[in-house]
Amino acid sequence: MRYEELGKTGIRVSKIGLGTWQFGASYWGWGKELDEETAISIIREGFKLGVNFIDTAEVYGWGESERIVGKALKQLDREEIVLATKILPIRITSSGIIRALRGSLRRLGTSYIDLYQIHWPNPLFPLRKAMRTLEREIEEGRIRAIGVSNFPLKLMEEARSYLSRHDIASNQVEYNLLKRDAEEIVHYCQKEGITVIAYSPLAQGLLTGKYGPKKMPRGIQRRTTLWLKYGKIDWSLVDGLRKAAAKIGITPAQMALAWVIRERGVIAIPGAKSLDHLRENVKAADIELEGNQMRP
Repeated sequence: MRYEELGKTGIRVSKIGLGTWQFGASYWGWGKELDEETAISIIREGFKLGVNFIDTAEVYGWGESERIVGKALKQLDREEIVLATKILPIRITSSGIIRALRGSLRRLGTSYIDLYQIHWPNPLFPLRKAMRTLEREIEEGRIRAIGVSNFPLKLMEEARSYLSRHDIASNQVEYNLLKRDAEEIVHYCQKEGITVIAYSPLAQGLLTGKYGPKKMPRGIQRRTTLWLKYGKIDWSLVDGLRKAAAKIGITPAQMALAWVIRERGVIAIPGAKSLDHLRENVKAADIELEGNQMRP
């Protein structure tokens, strides 16, 4: 496993982390394809394999994901885990942040959160008060770093301007071979020493090699979400990824992940619904693509 500093905080995070949107969410087959025992095993096995960054959110499973992560952490060394969670954008008032943070701390069973992120921007609430409240929470020891998620460049700059003693450590954005809109943010963050946390690095499974134009994920909800996010999917790219990965003896998923984390300052948080899936993802951290391999 390779590691990088989270922003300018001095906190070291694994290049491949673990996203936990799938824990407690029926959307991802919770109760059918994945259960609590397996979810806890994935977190603990990931730690053994060097995954020290775990990302969750209060909205995932409406708190269930945080509860499961907290349960798994009871048998791990808390100080060795970098724990990240996110607040709903409808709660980014001073009092809302305090209540939400206390709720996340309780569900996670911890006295502090390493990275506390605003999940989405909300134009109805002023950022100034939110950022200053988060800064106070650092001073009081309940969080170690502030992050944002899905923030465009100008809003990132605005959020940073309201902080006087700390800086934003990260911006969590959707970034993968099929969705590269965030590259402007990636370049800005690299210049400013801010970590990019890439979610959906496998494009919700489209880059794993399992799917094609005649074989899509089941369920109208999944299909609708994929259509809204990606529109007309570039299947020639997916096919090229599959062929390029086969040439060097790795899986399409591993190549897609290795592409996302190829540069400094970018980490990825793929989800996993099985131990085999987790192990496959983790191996991507040791793959360094050469120039002629980076364009599937």
